[in-house]
Amino acid sequence: MYIERVQIEEGFLDGIDVTFSPGLNVVIGARGTGKTSLIELVKFCLDVKGHTPETSRRSFDHALSVLGNGQVTVTISDGNRKVVVSRTASDPKPRASEPYAVPLVFSQTEIESVGLQASGRLRLLSGFSGAATDSAVESDAAAEARSLTAQSGTLRREIEDLEHRVAEIPAIDAELLKLAPSEQQLSALSAEAAKRKQELDVLAIDMSTKSVGQAVLERFKQGVLRWRSTIEAAARDVPQTEQWPASADADPLTAVQARVAKAQLHVKIALDELGQAEVDFGNVLELRNAERLTSEDRARQLRKELEALQVGAGNIARQGQQLRERKAQLEALKALLTQRTTNLATLVEKRGTVLDRLEETRDARFRAMAIGASNLNRVLAPRIRIAVSKAGQFDSFSAAIADALKGSGLRYGDLAPALARKISPRELLEAAESDDVAFIADATGITVDRAARLLAHLREADLGALGTASVEDLVDFQLLDGSDYKDISELSTGQRCTVVLPIVLRHTDRMLIVDQPEDHIDNAFIADTLILSVLARDPASQIIFTSHNANIPVLGGANHVVQLGSDGRRGFTLASASLETPAVVEAITSVMEGGLQAFEKRRSFYERHKDA
Repeated sequence: MYIERVQIEEGFLDGIDVTFSPGLNVVIGARGTGKTSLIELVKFCLDVKGHTPETSRRSFDHALSVLGNGQVTVTISDGNRKVVVSRTASDPKPRASEPYAVPLVFSQTEIESVGLQASGRLRLLSGFSGAATDSAVESDAAAEARSLTAQSGTLRREIEDLEHRVAEIPAIDAELLKLAPSEQQLSALSAEAAKRKQELDVLAIDMSTKSVGQAVLERFKQGVLRWRSTIEAAARDVPQTEQWPASADADPLTAVQARVAKAQLHVKIALDELGQAEVDFGNVLELRNAERLTSEDRARQLRKELEALQVGAGNIARQGQQLRERKAQLEALKALLTQRTTNLATLVEKRGTVLDRLEETRDARFRAMAIGASNLNRVLAPRIRIAVSKAGQFDSFSAAIADALKGSGLRYGDLAPALARKISPRELLEAAESDDVAFIADATGITVDRAARLLAHLREADLGALGTASVEDLVDFQLLDGSDYKDISELSTGQRCTVVLPIVLRHTDRMLIVDQPEDHIDNAFIADTLILSVLARDPASQIIFTSHNANIPVLGGANHVVQLGSDGRRGFTLASASLETPAVVEAITSVMEGGLQAFEKRRSFYERHKDA
């Protein structure tokens, strides 16, 4: 695909309507005529992000400043179909007739700066064919894993509470054992006392059963109430219906809105049913409470009668009844604990599968990146070398760990980088959940006590976000300088450009736009490397350069040249034609060569010194 046409309404470039062709396109003009502004408006219209956050912000601000309240429209063609994309300053996103391929755009300073930042190098390499990963699959897997982690965290807290409560049973058994002799003495009293004791024992069993049932009902009621509250919150956030614009065509959302209205009705019915369920709960609980009160009244009466027959007998019977009722409730929680433990194991297993999928997606991205780097190395070697390290960018993961450890009293400024380098996000998640203190201590070299404090604090943080954090691959660019390779961070601005530009130009299957690629590089590099890379590209692919250097359109055999001019208030088109068109030849001669006389003087100078 290629950009066929750019139209701008209002702003500094108001009235611009230029066409481009496949192959090499060069935008020329004196400084201040709007060449960079044209590129930034195309970038804005197509929503092309910068290669670093800072360049993205600068590009966006530049586009808005020159567009004002206007609109930019870009037509993209593949020869058979056309995609029209428009955007105004107030549009949050472009308006496109159908999906389109996004060009690779380098603003004026990005060529020289993109290689200095790890994120810029990664973005540059990942843009090659076969080097991109399915971000939707990755984000969906990460979101699902975070949700499952949150659910498992809730279950773990419930299980801890259940385990704490069930742990009371041995103490209750001990109390019953201590009470047993007194109960046996009570049973050995008169036949009248034994009769009342027997009735009280039967009543105690019945009351214990009712108490267990009461607890089950209460738990279910609270669950239903939480569910109803969630549905009510969602029901309040109904999509608002807007008036369809007055036009000849019918409102295409009519049928969709009818379905939404039907869904709202179903939600209302569901809430009504849950409301009635709450009323039913009230009736059931009221009945059971009445039954329980009746049983408790009878138990009190029996204890009084026992007390009358034997001093202290009523108190003994009451203690035994309370202990057995409490034990019955806790015994019932054992089944609930078993169920919750099984649910947790199922959740953790499911999350493990999701995390496996997430890791496989990221591994596939790394492999694709490594293949892309290998392909580039074959073409650009030996002068330029590219290396990719799996999950080599730890800074964002380290920052996330540091945020989670704030307030812990630990020296997280040292601990966070050590954790990020030694332990993967998934390993940190699983260690925190299983309280694997030894693993953390061994991996980081900290004491067991500090590792325990660290894990305890992490369990209070968002473990799902930590466990799915993306540790990006690290891409390194190097330049052969003499007999040694130098990292791009050690190179001069010009040397950095000589590394990045050849990589950029290997994007042979994408629309490529570069603003003034000749900045910071000499004419020898342009003739020996840049032009050769341009000529080696598929003629059907598209490059759009803005330039002040005549070597680029002339030696590159530009297919189309656009000349911009300006009267100080706005920019406009002076010429838009093929390289051999007289108007374009005149533009290149006058604007880029300094005029025919200057060109002739240089030619004469070179002629006189050609044998020097």
